[in-house]
Amino acid sequence: MAAKAKTFKRSVKTKKYSVTLKTNRNKLMKNTKVTIKVNKITYTAKTNSKGVATFKITKLTKKGKYTATVKYMGNKYYNTKSVKVKITVK
Repeated sequence: MAAKAKTFKRSVKTKKYSVTLKTNRNKLMKNTKVTIKVNKITYTAKTNSKGVATFKITKLTKKGKYTATVKYMGNKYYNTKSVKVKITVK
């Protein structure tokens, strides 16, 4: 799972955050559910054909630094994966 720190401007109402999901053999995972939890609110997205899940975060309106947890719940082939990332609103 590739998730990086991101900085948003406060004036943007819907902040879009993307995560790429790949297998251990570096193949893209299509149509897979991924969640992100920011400031006690959970957002859900599915990966597209390129393995990218884009979250539309709407509740971050105050300036500050937030810690987000991106999580893939796993399936019968792959284990659960969780990554913490920093999100900054300026």
